[in-house]
Amino acid sequence: MELIDKLTLNVTKIHDLFDQFTEMVEGHVQQRNWEQQLTIPSHIGKGNLIRTKIRPGMEIMLTDVTFKQDMKLHIQESCQLFELSYCVNGEIHCDWNGKNSLTITQTGNVLFLEDVRVYEEKKADIRNQLLEIRFTPAELLRYAEDVTEKRKMEKWLNHHRGNIDQYPNTPAIQRCVSEMIHCKHFGTMKRLYLESKALEFLALFGESDEYGHVGGNMMLRRSDISKLELAHELVQEHFEQPLSIRTLSKRIEMNEFKLKKGFRELFGMTIFELVRQKRMEKALWYLEVKRLNVGEAAASVGYSNASNFTTAFRKHYGCNPSDLIKRINQLDVENNKLKTSSHHQIKYER
Repeated sequence: MELIDKLTLNVTKIHDLFDQFTEMVEGHVQQRNWEQQLTIPSHIGKGNLIRTKIRPGMEIMLTDVTFKQDMKLHIQESCQLFELSYCVNGEIHCDWNGKNSLTITQTGNVLFLEDVRVYEEKKADIRNQLLEIRFTPAELLRYAEDVTEKRKMEKWLNHHRGNIDQYPNTPAIQRCVSEMIHCKHFGTMKRLYLESKALEFLALFGESDEYGHVGGNMMLRRSDISKLELAHELVQEHFEQPLSIRTLSKRIEMNEFKLKKGFRELFGMTIFELVRQKRMEKALWYLEVKRLNVGEAAASVGYSNASNFTTAFRKHYGCNPSDLIKRINQLDVENNKLKTSSHHQIKYER
């Protein structure tokens, strides 16, 4: 069991990590040309790692492992490595060059490291589900269309050099990660599918990371994300009488510009769209459960104008609230007929 506390890996090319980890834990590997699946030995934990080699300089790793003891790795990154990762579940602590990061459930990280020693610790008895897309910078730069685009990408890369940075967790990124993890294809089609999704992931990350505007106001750090998550909670708490952007900005101690843009990047919708969504959900409850009429439901969720409420409701649900009420009333009539018919049938049988 001491093996877990003494794993030291020297990564001289990006494909070394999987190979060296496999050798040290002495796990069973199933080989399928470009894909390898490592099953973790039972004395270390349970689960597996799947490494898909897309080509030299690009690979995708899917981890789904629960360790019996804390897994502590000392990784000497002796090559240039650009990595996008997404933690579906787990807890990972990293230390490097006097810096540290904590990755928790539903957190995405970007890193660009070289010639650095990284200490990584994954907690025991926690299911670690992780997607990692790993590139050499040279392989990544292959996608540049021209010299101008290449310089732009190099500037973008250098912005993250020597760091493990958190990026905004958007619904689009979550969906892309889920599609990669639950890929149903096999063989060559699986490889092509994963490659296309990895590039989609890269593009989505670039959008959330403000690719082309490196150094702007929208590089969200962990403290920014915490503030935006607080704003998200406050918006939901006060959706019937929404807080103004100015008030919300003061409450979370973030400027209005960053609040509005950061909120949209992190949650995939504007503050106004979230307010409208919550209002429509509550309005539906008022109509279906409380049986309020259109005007009453509109007023209950903060709409002074029933016409504006109807427009918003139709846009959200695809039908007018009055049509919904008619359907509910029709269902009530049909249910009452069924009850009456059943009651008469029981009396007749008696």
